[in-house]
Amino acid sequence: MPEYGCWLDLPSPQVAEIMAQVGFDFIVVDLEHGPMSVETAQVQMMAIGERARTIVRVPEGSEAWIKRVLDAGAGGVMVPKVESAAQAAQIVSWAYYTPKGQRGDARRVVRASDWGRNSEAYKAQWNADGFVSVQIESVAGLENIEAIAAVEGVTQLFFGPADYSADAGVSIDSDTTLAAGAKVAAVANAHGLRSGSVLFSQVTSQALAKLGFTHISVAGDVAALSDSLDRSLLDAKG
Repeated sequence: MPEYGCWLDLPSPQVAEIMAQVGFDFIVVDLEHGPMSVETAQVQMMAIGERARTIVRVPEGSEAWIKRVLDAGAGGVMVPKVESAAQAAQIVSWAYYTPKGQRGDARRVVRASDWGRNSEAYKAQWNADGFVSVQIESVAGLENIEAIAAVEGVTQLFFGPADYSADAGVSIDSDTTLAAGAKVAAVANAHGLRSGSVLFSQVTSQALAKLGFTHISVAGDVAALSDSLDRSLLDAKG
């Protein structure tokens, strides 16, 4: 059975706590398009606690961003627009500690290791069970998906339908976009990886599950708030 999650774009620990109380399996804190800083994301992760896995999407696949969100206590990191095995390998090296990678080691002073109280346990746990999600959201990324999936340390391939369809020059509700998503799920499953996607166009969570996606984002804070308010006003006006 897939895990179901949501997207967090508002820089509010209160909203993060409300979303965590719903019962989602994972929550993606979006630093790529959302206005949050790492400091704000850390407070949101504190509000979420252990009720859901917190995956932080960084603005870019750089050492500084990956290191900072993981040190802040993220349960996983998501990197946008990964297009080659070399890029994926570099991301992995920044995400894991030696000997698996080259992550900067500040475990004595960061939240991820309980402010240094569990340094060795955190390193062992993260290197064994770390969550590194790379987004396939371009034509080049899809073309190189087999090589990307083969990089040791990559945990998940996450399909970005909006960016993929824009890059491919097709509509998000086209057969081309759906086929691309199906390929992401199939390749991930073939390599023993997890696969993720947001809902898009007329594709339901059930349809994504049938394609083999293991992680499906079914909601977002901004859309949920806007839709609820719009509906409330329309209902009030009759």
